[in-house]
Amino acid sequence: MTLGRYLIASFLQHFGVRRKSKRMTDAAFETHLMQDGEEILGAYCWEKIEHIEELSVQYWSLRRLKLAAKSILSQIKDAEKILALAQKQRASEVDRSTELGEALFGERTTVFESIEELNNNRDLIIAEAGGTKKRHSALKMKVKVLQEEDDAHRSPEIQKARNELAALRNFFAADKSRLDLIDTQLDQQKDQLNRIQKKIDLASDSMNGASEVFSLISQANRDITKHRADLGLIQEEQAILFHEVGRFLNINFMRIDCSEACQDHKGIQEQTRLLRQSIDLNQKLVDRLGG
Repeated sequence: MTLGRYLIASFLQHFGVRRKSKRMTDAAFETHLMQDGEEILGAYCWEKIEHIEELSVQYWSLRRLKLAAKSILSQIKDAEKILALAQKQRASEVDRSTELGEALFGERTTVFESIEELNNNRDLIIAEAGGTKKRHSALKMKVKVLQEEDDAHRSPEIQKARNELAALRNFFAADKSRLDLIDTQLDQQKDQLNRIQKKIDLASDSMNGASEVFSLISQANRDITKHRADLGLIQEEQAILFHEVGRFLNINFMRIDCSEACQDHKGIQEQTRLLRQSIDLNQKLVDRLGG
């Protein structure tokens, strides 16, 4: 409200145009705007109030808070750098470990299957050799018994049994060669499996390294959250002091030292002054109405 509007409203009150509710609403709204403006004015001008004695406490408090905020902002910046690097490292580690792990596990499965097939073949050969051994024992016993009977008519049968024994011995020799070859292949496959397992263990160690990176990310996030909370508290304290400074500069706009402190922000100072004037005029109109 300007002085001209105040005079008109004051004149109209004599004729019953009261509008008390509107005056109170306007005053409340303008008070809110003025307080915001005073806080902004204080935030812009506080660094030039060092020589204003009444604002000495606010000035040095704001100097201290500025340093504290600068330190916290530096800590937030450092934590954000750590977070960015850790996130990049995590992505790299996870991708590399996943690709390496899939390849190694696939290779290990192939070797497992090969070892299983070799073991199955070995079991079959051993089972066949067991049957051959039983038949060999039976034929040896047959030859021995026939020889003890000393029957000339049994000579062809004894020779046949001996021929079968020779054939069985050949089977034994062949089975032994097959078993030796399988055992050699099994040893080779087991050595390969051990090499693959060592690589998997190394990959697991790499994943453990990735876990450490996850911990680093978690810690960096906690640090950032804490620092921002601390910064928020400082900003709240600064806002209170900014308003105190701005209010003083607004009320004492006629003082030379206050005017000099606001010389770079005359527009804001003038707006807050006009709002305070309007609030006072609205309040006068309300007071004239009484009750």
